[in-house]
Amino acid sequence: MPRKNLIRTNKYYYHITTRSNHKHWFQLPLSEVWNISMQAFSIATNARTVEIVQFVLMSNHYHLLIKTPNCDIDKFMFWFNKTFSDNLRKKTGQINRMFSSNYKWSLITNEVYLTNVIRYIFQNPVRAGIVNKCEEYPYSTIFLNKSDLNLTFKIRFPLEINQCFYFYINETVKFKKNVSIKKGLRKTTYKEVYIRKNKVLSGASQK
Repeated sequence: MPRKNLIRTNKYYYHITTRSNHKHWFQLPLSEVWNISMQAFSIATNARTVEIVQFVLMSNHYHLLIKTPNCDIDKFMFWFNKTFSDNLRKKTGQINRMFSSNYKWSLITNEVYLTNVIRYIFQNPVRAGIVNKCEEYPYSTIFLNKSDLNLTFKIRFPLEINQCFYFYINETVKFKKNVSIKKGLRKTTYKEVYIRKNKVLSGASQK
């Protein structure tokens, strides 16, 4: 499948995801991978000005929601993924690349879609069966005001953090809805996809 033409913009948010090479789990404790990702953010955000909204690290991939004031998502991602990958290789002693060759991106151009994507990202560990609530997962910027995250960047979150917010992100989402969001995030410009009942019953992955 050919790579889609990159849209450079400072108007909308990008959802970015990158998986480890061959989808293998990181060969380090996730706490160490988190610290390495923070180092990579420190270097990349010094090189390029961005607004980071969300970051959720999983065992073999991550989700990132980001805005680029200078329309340079490709340059930021080059710095971030290269630094992240290089430091992972040093820690593990591997010589092969750590991430698949291309990161996947989708522009979120609608406020309703944005809130759905934010919930979808935070719920990734819940869908994986790791935790029961989003805020129980330690490798996530849901802990927006906690100093023990060791964040090297400032979160620019577009939603008010209150009890309604936590209720919303922990709200049970139907399988069909999650499949629709996942398919929507494969598009250049995100749009939730209508899923027929027989497609839902086929057992598509929710992650």
